[in-house]
Formats: sequence, structure tokens, C-alpha cells
Amino acid sequence: MRVVVEFTGVSRMLTGQSEVDLTLSSGDTLQQVITSLAKRYPALIGEVFEKGGQSLIPTNVFSLNGEKIIHENELTFKPMDGDKLILLSLLAGG
Repeated sequence: MRVVVEFTGVSRMLTGQSEVDLTLSSGDTLQQVITSLAKRYPALIGEVFEKGGQSLIPTNVFSLNGEKIIHENELTFKPMDGDKLILLSLLAGG
């Protein structure tokens, strides 16, 4: 299964990427997405992801297909094939 993660703001600055394709196993949750991203982009740890790369810092959220906001307390959510997850920082300077 494939999902696209779009980086914005702080996450785009730290990764140097606008988006990345991730291949997930069926049944993987947002926690697995975060773990995968933290391994690939360790600069996100402590800035976007909590230390250890297991969860979001509360000022960051995912937007699912630009329609639904997913907070750090909803990491058991299971994305579907073709979903777009937009990583947003709620507090960012201009």
C-alpha cells in the first residue's frame, strides 16, 4: 500500500523535500508512518516528532487528503492506499 506524505513549513525546511512516497503494510497506522519518517529524516525528531520518533509534538498534525485533521492522540488511525497525509505545523513564524 502506498501513501504520500506532503511536508509543509518546518518539516519541509528540515527534510529539504516537498513530499515523499511511503510504502506501508496493510494495517499500518500513523504511528508506523511517523516511525518510518523519523528513520528517514532524523532532523524531524525534537522539532516535529517527540524524542524517540514515535509520536507528533502536539503543535503538529496530519491532514488526511486535505479534509480531516488528525492529532497526536489519533495515531492508531490506519491510512488507506492512495491517501495523502499533509504534515502541518500549527505554530510557525512568518
